This record gives sequence, C-alpha cells and structure tokens, in this order.
Amino acid sequence: MAYIRPFRGIRYNPAVVGDPQALVCPPYDVISERQQARLHSQSPYNAIHLDLNQAAERYTTAAELWRSWREKRVLIQEPEPALYVYSQDFSLPDGSPRRRTGILAAVRLEEFASGVIRPHEQTFEDAKKDRLALLEACQAQLSPVFLLYARKDWSIEQVLAGELAEPIIAVSDGQANRHTVWRVTDPVRIAEVAAGLAAESLIIADGHHRYETALRYCREHPGAPPDAALRYVLAYVTNAEDEGVVILPTHRLIHDAPLPSVDALRTVFSRDFRLRLYPRDRTAEFFAALGDGATDSERRIGCALAGARHYWLLCFDERIHRGSNRSAALRSVDVTVLHDVLLQRVLGFTPEQQEATVSYTSSTQEALQAVIEQRCQAAFFLNPTPYDQVQQVCGGGETMPHKSTYFYPKLLTGLVFYSLAAGAGGG
Repeated sequence: MAYIRPFRGIRYNPAVVGDPQALVCPPYDVISERQQARLHSQSPYNAIHLDLNQAAERYTTAAELWRSWREKRVLIQEPEPALYVYSQDFSLPDGSPRRRTGILAAVRLEEFASGVIRPHEQTFEDAKKDRLALLEACQAQLSPVFLLYARKDWSIEQVLAGELAEPIIAVSDGQANRHTVWRVTDPVRIAEVAAGLAAESLIIADGHHRYETALRYCREHPGAPPDAALRYVLAYVTNAEDEGVVILPTHRLIHDAPLPSVDALRTVFSRDFRLRLYPRDRTAEFFAALGDGATDSERRIGCALAGARHYWLLCFDERIHRGSNRSAALRSVDVTVLHDVLLQRVLGFTPEQQEATVSYTSSTQEALQAVIEQRCQAAFFLNPTPYDQVQQVCGGGETMPHKSTYFYPKLLTGLVFYSLAAGAGGG
C-alpha cells in the first residue's frame, strides 16, 4: 500500500528573507547555465545555492549553507506536521488556462519490485551519485519527487477544498505560471487523504534520480526505525486524471557526433523510414504534419539538420521494429523508435555514445534556433508521450528511455524542504 504522512516542513522565514519570489528555482536538471547564473545573483538565499551551487566544493558548501541558514533562522521548521496543498495555474501553448493541484507530503519509500511506486524512465548513474552526495551532505531532501495516482472518482483536491483559505506562499515562475501553497494540519482531513491513497499504485512522473537516491540512502541505513524520516521521500502527489496533468515532448539535439553528410543521411534514413520533405520556410506546415502523427496510424519523428534546405519528416509504422525483442508497450513509444532504431540501429550510436552526444529541450523554438545557429548538428522533434503509454509501460515493469516525458509545468524548489533529522517527520 502507498503510505503518506504529514511532516514538519522547513520553510523560508519571511521575517528574515522577505519576498519568496526571489528564493525559488526550477528543478536542478532543467536549469541552463545562463539561468543558473541569474538565479545565483537573484538572492543570496535562493534555493539554487543549496541545490545547484557554483562552488568548487559544491556539497560541502551546500551543507554549510543549510546549517548556517538554520542557525540564522533564514530557514525555520514548522511546529507541527502538515500536508502542503500545492496548486499551479498555467497556460498551454495555445493560451488555454489550466490548474494542477496536489499535495506535498512524506511518502514511504518502496522498492520498485513491490509495485507500490513505479518508475517510467531510465536513469543515469552519474546523476544519482550527484544527488546522493548532496543528500548525505545536507541530510535533507531539497526538491520533491513528482508522483501520480489515477482515479476518476476521487481526488485530493476534493477532500481538502475546505482547507484552502489563506495561502502560506504565492509566487510566479519565469514562465508566468502561478504557484500557491497552503498548509493543512487538520488530522481528520490528513487521515482522509492518507486513506484515499492507501490502495493506489503511484507512478514517478518526475524526479526518478531523486527517488532512487533516497531509496539507496535508506538501504544504507537498515537499522533506522520504521518511522525514521529517511524511510520517506518528499513528494508531490496529484491525480493523473486531472486535466491539469500535461505532458510535453522532449526533443533531442545531437552534438559532436560522427554523422554522415546530409545527402548520405537522406539515403540512410530512406532505408527504414518514409521521408517527406518540407522547405525551411514552411515551418508551421512541417510541425502540423508532425502533430498529425500523434493521431494517425502513420507515426512520425521530425528532423532538422544544420545546413540542410529542408525539414525531414520520418514516417513509420509497427514494421520499423523488425527483429526487436521490445514489448508491445515499448514499441508503441516514439522515443523508443528514436533511440533504438534511428540512433542505434540506423546511425550506429551505442547507448554510451547517445549519452555523450544527445542533449534535451522541451522548447521547439530553442531546438530550431540551435540548428539555425549550428550549435548542434541535428534536432529530432517528437510528439508528446500520452499518459496511457506511460501506464502500459509501467504496468509491464518496464521503463522508457531517459526524458521520454516532460510533465509541465515543473515543480519549484524552495517552497518546502524535508529534513532527515530526528523529529522531522510526522507524529
């Protein structure tokens, strides 16, 4: 069963730091170098100084700041355990408004084999080592893992609607999304939420590296009491059936790879894909045709090559997987085709080469600009991975390639922190 409990959150002290707007930041793994520099200069107390600082001794510096901020009451701990309702008001690319609401809670760590909590993406060992070093240094979880349950007849938001009076935090991010947090301490309402989630299987939407890191740290302390804070993970939990759960695609940029010439690539791709070409001045038409692949039986991956005069639409169907031992669930995912077929089978890139040469962005414009300015050799454009595909892959105990999904908007770091120290949890 999924077990959630309230916790004594550690939050910024407004009497010391003032406006919380300058203190929050995106998750560490989506912050660009330019954004990192801006956030560092925004406030000496911005959460990035803990989560992704620029010091030579990053982890030691983060630990010293954590201790110093606690001593100076920059950060203060709540007097009683609470759940934190967290709402995000945002707009889709077409301008239509959406809201996503869930809770920040302490969720008991579970081995993946139990099926209580399931990953949907593969992880990188270097990223887990980085997060583990930070966790060990600070003895705190700084960013929430994003977990999903799926129920059409019940939601956390319905249970806690009457508790949302005066928020404790209200800030906007750099994309004009509004983030609002309320504290809930009523034991009756908390018990109702815990009971409602008890029978659920939770899927990790975002934060796989942080979850696996917390799990590894827990394994390293087998003698810890069952209710110890380290046996739990700071998590945001929301309903996948809510219209506010939005998945965007994550496009791939290729750098410093041994690619053939444009003409040679066209010949190579034509052996496995049906190519449709669009002049570079017909960008909107190209992306409209790519989007049609999300509904048509003919699936599509888009490609823009530095120096090429056309966009390429790589069209395919199930036959692209000839000889593959992948499950039907994984074969239905376009990202699998990109990595297994296009990059590995067609171009000959090993998984290790892919890790070294591929970068990621959810911004179509950013990817196009990188190609135009020849800051990358190629960009591959994908349609979003539907949530039902995520469920099917997880249900089979499998995982998708890294960054197969981009749940939008991202959760902010700096709203509430979770200490592993004794007495930090519930009760």
